[in-house]
Amino acid sequence: MSPSASRSSLRHPRQLRAFRLLLVAGAAVLAAQVAGCGSGGAQGSGGTAAEIASIDARLRGTFRLVRFDPEMPLEPMLASMLEFQYAHLVIRFNGDRILADSPGLHVDRAYEIREPAWNRFKLISYDEAGVAYEAVCEFSGEKELIVYAQTPPWKGVATLRRAQ
Repeated sequence: MSPSASRSSLRHPRQLRAFRLLLVAGAAVLAAQVAGCGSGGAQGSGGTAAEIASIDARLRGTFRLVRFDPEMPLEPMLASMLEFQYAHLVIRFNGDRILADSPGLHVDRAYEIREPAWNRFKLISYDEAGVAYEAVCEFSGEKELIVYAQTPPWKGVATLRRAQ
């Protein structure tokens, strides 16, 4: 095996894991995104229980990833994987879990809402190892959620549109 082929195959699993993290963060961020007790984590989270419940009610439901603008350009393989997700990725928020599904991909992560402020809030999602991924989210109109993914390697801005 050539050295370049070896490097390429070694990068692939990391890139695939990073792509999955985007989906969670964006939804997450990726898509989304990133707990404990989901929206019930009002204590010490920078918002009252009523404010968090209001954001939670608006967030619950199904979205589709329609756009992601990475902070740093993606490698061609990751960019093409991302393009595929625009037509296929379905993200559901159910109050304490983010569920993201598309062909060949299933992500199920805990999340919590923090620092609610009218149309904006912080979403923290947790991977299987308990690592936190942060995103600042903003409702845009009735149907869109803009997600500013804050955690590398998938820093950038995702747009999610509520599914009909």
